Amino acid sequence: MRVSLLIAGLLLAAPAMAQPVPYPDAPPLPPEIASGEFVDRAVPVLQALSRAFLDLPVGEVQAAIENRPVTRQDRNRRVRDVAGVDERDLDQRIAQNSQVLKSGAQSVVRALPVIQRALNQAGEDVARAVNNLPSPAYPRM
Repeated sequence: MRVSLLIAGLLLAAPAMAQPVPYPDAPPLPPEIASGEFVDRAVPVLQALSRAFLDLPVGEVQAAIENRPVTRQDRNRRVRDVAGVDERDLDQRIAQNSQVLKSGAQSVVRALPVIQRALNQAGEDVARAVNNLPSPAYPRM
């Protein structure tokens, strides 16, 4: 009895649940993002993250992969030792590529309305497909 009441309640609620949800317009992006100012602020962060990555220990992992005991040299081996990357050169490359990051971010900003419309349309298509699913209460033979 309880199960049939539950199913009846779900069937009555299904049409209300299946109504398409109106999607609000996307709020305007902050001007820092649209102008690329955030890239200027992100460059020092990216440089710090790259230095932190270069300092990650990898010797013990390498010893484990090679199935051998860990040595003192393994414990002191860092990504910078294995990769042979110069920290100053990496910082300089990040700073030089900030303009590429800015133009990429501005391209994303220009594409956001199109992306939002496509996602809204996909949501409406999914809602329409769900509306067309057969009812679980439909008699089967």
